[in-house]
Amino acid sequence: MIRPALERRVGIDERALAAFRIALGALLLFDLCHRARSLAAFYTDDGVLPRAHLLEQYPLGRYSVHALSGEPWAQIVLFGCSAILAIALLVGYRTRTATALSALLLFSLHFRNPFVLNGADRLLRELLVLAVFLPLGDRWAVDARGRADRADRNDAAARAGCDALIATPATAAILVHVVVLFVSNAVLKTEGSTWYGGDALGYALRQDGLTLPLGEALANYPLALTAGTYAWAGLVTGAPLLLLLTGRLRTAYAAAVLAAVSGMAVSLAVGLFPAVLFAAVLLFLPPGVWDALERVAAGAVDRVAPPSLERAPTTCRSGIDRVTPPRSVGSPLPSAVRDRIGRYRSVALVGVLAVVLLWSGLLLGATADLEPADSRVPDDYQWTMFAPDPSTTDGGFAAVGHVDEGADVDVFRSTAARTGHPPAVDAGPDFRWRKYLYSLLEDDARADRFAGYVCERASATSGGPVESVTVTYTERRIALGGEAPPPETTTVVERSC
Repeated sequence: MIRPALERRVGIDERALAAFRIALGALLLFDLCHRARSLAAFYTDDGVLPRAHLLEQYPLGRYSVHALSGEPWAQIVLFGCSAILAIALLVGYRTRTATALSALLLFSLHFRNPFVLNGADRLLRELLVLAVFLPLGDRWAVDARGRADRADRNDAAARAGCDALIATPATAAILVHVVVLFVSNAVLKTEGSTWYGGDALGYALRQDGLTLPLGEALANYPLALTAGTYAWAGLVTGAPLLLLLTGRLRTAYAAAVLAAVSGMAVSLAVGLFPAVLFAAVLLFLPPGVWDALERVAAGAVDRVAPPSLERAPTTCRSGIDRVTPPRSVGSPLPSAVRDRIGRYRSVALVGVLAVVLLWSGLLLGATADLEPADSRVPDDYQWTMFAPDPSTTDGGFAAVGHVDEGADVDVFRSTAARTGHPPAVDAGPDFRWRKYLYSLLEDDARADRFAGYVCERASATSGGPVESVTVTYTERRIALGGEAPPPETTTVVERSC
């Protein structure tokens, strides 16, 4: 009884794995298309972070394939290779190979410019590494078509969408990893005061650089913001229930998390966070959900093209029919070799689970006694989104090129600079620029290099010589009640061109 109960908690439906694979492929494609808009700025020697500066500020940059060349054509080739692999992952062609190579190129891309990354990027690459050990190509994939080892599943139950859960150390590792990320975020929230005081969403939705139109509308309803604050804090705190519950109760809890994440996506411009979290939570949906979705899909297909043959019954068997993928039929490898490969694979999977558990303990502080006294988990490896508290300030940057005998140039908007007080500011063209711009406040050398880039941009925009550039940061306090103090503007860097 104990083993089946455990398998139901750490097992993943094949169709959930397929949906997760499709979501990963789509995410990688979107990420590449989004980054391509700033390809020259972020990943070439003519941009804000030439390779020489990268190696000075980030030693891991030496392991980036993208850092082998600073020319735009090289980045275009690598982006194209990544896109091809993402499409292969999306359709399930050579799935394991596509997943592994996608993970390697994603690490390389992240190492090329770490100053535009946030927690969602780190979570995406962690999920991609764990996905290498999962059978992502067994359903809804090119790899699944005509595969000999699927012959025993071509019965009525399989056609009706009744698949067994797959429970392996790899499935346990990825589910545990996702839950621990939620719990570690909940622990960080307890160190603040706004989440359990009900004010967190009020501050988050008043940050102009992050808030979308729906979020701006919700900011006018304090009661809804308070309820949403407590609801999200409760969901991340109760994340272990995603493992402890089964059946309809797990479905209800996962659906609540998916709804909250979807609400985040349409309220806050926080990059890939909502999409990555949504993809991860799909893994927790039990077989009943996928059975229902397949019945709905089959009904829609029937309305478009009625079947000529009688359908197989849609009654599903209960319980776990299989805990590991079946062995291939007709494999050319001798049985002794297959058994040895199987043992090595099992050892590797157990090793993955052990690493994930140790890392999870590190995130939660449970392994503090195993660490040196002066060590701690770097903030970059924690999911600190709006934790311990959302920022109580909002800010934006202005990059102005001063043109000889002409109008000043607003570099971000590529227009003539507007005048007035407070100055026209911008949180950044997108969330990656926003992340990079805030990193300038921490490093004078990086800010000076950015000023050089601004000189080049201002000259191109104005069509004439630029005497100097000024980059300023304007910060305002967020007041939930009463009148906020006037914003304060500071000069980040000023440089002659």
